[in-house]
Order: sequence, then C-alpha cells, then structure tokens
Amino acid sequence: MRVVVTGGSGFIGSHVAEEFVRRGRDVAILDVRPPPDIGPAVSQCRFVPADLTDLDSMTLALAGADVVCHLAGVGDVYLAAREPYTAAHRNATGTAHVLEAALRANVKKVVYASTWEVYGEPHYQPLDERHPCNPDHPYNITKYAGELLALSYDRLKDLPVLALRLGTAFGPRMRPNSVFSLFIGRASRGEPITIQGTGEQARQFTHARDIARAFAIAAESNLRCEVFNIVSDEATSVRRLAELVSSRFPTAIDYAPSRAGEIQSARVSARKASQLLRWEARVSFEEGLNELLDAAVWAPVAG
Repeated sequence: MRVVVTGGSGFIGSHVAEEFVRRGRDVAILDVRPPPDIGPAVSQCRFVPADLTDLDSMTLALAGADVVCHLAGVGDVYLAAREPYTAAHRNATGTAHVLEAALRANVKKVVYASTWEVYGEPHYQPLDERHPCNPDHPYNITKYAGELLALSYDRLKDLPVLALRLGTAFGPRMRPNSVFSLFIGRASRGEPITIQGTGEQARQFTHARDIARAFAIAAESNLRCEVFNIVSDEATSVRRLAELVSSRFPTAIDYAPSRAGEIQSARVSARKASQLLRWEARVSFEEGLNELLDAAVWAPVAG
C-alpha cells in the first residue's frame, strides 16, 4: 500500500506517517515544508513538496497513491479565528483540491481529518455521529465544510472516503501555543500557570499515537462514506491538567478571563469506532502527560 499523508510534517500528521511506516507501508509526506528530524520512522518517508491550494501540484503529487490521509490545512483554532479567510481557503478549497486530485489519480481511499467540534452546542450527550452538526467557529465551520465535500465525493464521484472526527489531540511535537506546551513550558521555568476561565472546561484528550492508529485502521478497512468519532473515553479538566503539571514542576496557578469563542465541554462517544473499526484509545491521559513531563525535564518546552 502506497500512502500519502498530507500535512505529514505537522503534529498529528507526523504521527500518522510513523504509524504507517511501522506497518511496513510505502509512505510519502506531502507538505509545504519538510518533516522535522524526529527519528528513523519519518526519515524513511519520501517528502513531496506541494501546496494543497494548487490543484495541478496536488494532482502530480498524488500520482500512484493508494490511500491519502488528509490532515493538511489550518489546524490552529486561534489562527482560524484571526484569519477566517485563510481557514476557508485551506480547509475547504484545499480539501476540494485534494479530493479532485485523488479522483484523477485513481486513489482507492481518502481518510479525512475532521474534528469533534463540528457538533457545536450539544442537544444531547454523549455526542454520537447521529447528533446534528452546527459548527459556530471558523475552525470547525471550515473543517465541517471539508468533511461534507469529502463525503460528497464518495456519494457522487465514487471516491471511497472515511471522515474521522478527532478528539483534542496531545502528545510529542504539539504546537507551542497548545495548553500542554504553555503549562509545561511556564511551570518548568518556575513561572505561574494561567488558566483562562474557571478551569472546569473538560476535554477528552486523545493521544496522537492513538489517533494515528485510527487512521491506519480506517485506511485498511473496507468501510466507506462513514464518519467516526475518534476520542478517548477519559475526560480531563484544564484545572486538573494544571494541577498535575504543577505537582511535577511546583508553581502557582493563576486565573484570567475566558477566551472569546471558547468551545464548551461536551461528552463525545467513540462507540461506533469501537464497534465498526475495532478502535479504542490505549494511551491514558496520565501516561501521555507523564511522557511530556519527562521530556521537559531534559528539554523544557518553549512557551
């Protein structure tokens, strides 16, 4: 199987590329920048420079691919809020280019990275895949637009697609502005941690390795034109995260006003993924956090 990972130089994409290499697949990373030097698995991947907003370059880049795991685009919610037009260009139009290029290249399946945030305000909980989607932020609006386009290519163009609505990811190589990077970076330098809001907002933090495994399972399955929540069952509040970080690196915990557009807490169900994909999260929150804290002992996280 020849696998192309768009956005494979990024946080989640690099883990997805590593997972396919571990499974013995021929992997190409398609991105605007080369992948970081993070170990032998990613070094085995071919790097293909291409911009998903350029349909011609995407068509050339996907030639010969069997599966495309599409993670490229604007994944930073704060950037999407500042520049909604950039999010729309890359997450919606860019995804349309990936799909059209995949169709022209006779790709056998596309696995699309969506987000649990497409649901918007919960009508009931836990949120399952039948829950109505009502995104209300430039990030989740544009990710949902890409998801709808992807599923329409399956129905109308006979391009097999699966969409994975990912939980809030964490793990090595996170963005510097992630709550993990900020908290660990400040605490490791002896600076106070600042929680925006009450800290009671909770997330089902899902480890990047578990997410990567979901992409591999989805790519190798016979399923198509389906959406799956890929989330850990374990929910952790931001306050609890701060307390665990400060127990390793003792520091004060301060509070500040909530960010505008903060996504509220919600319970999300991964039962469908468990039943049909035989996927479930394996890395516990505490295990994943300890991995990040151990790394910070040797190389404090910037933030």
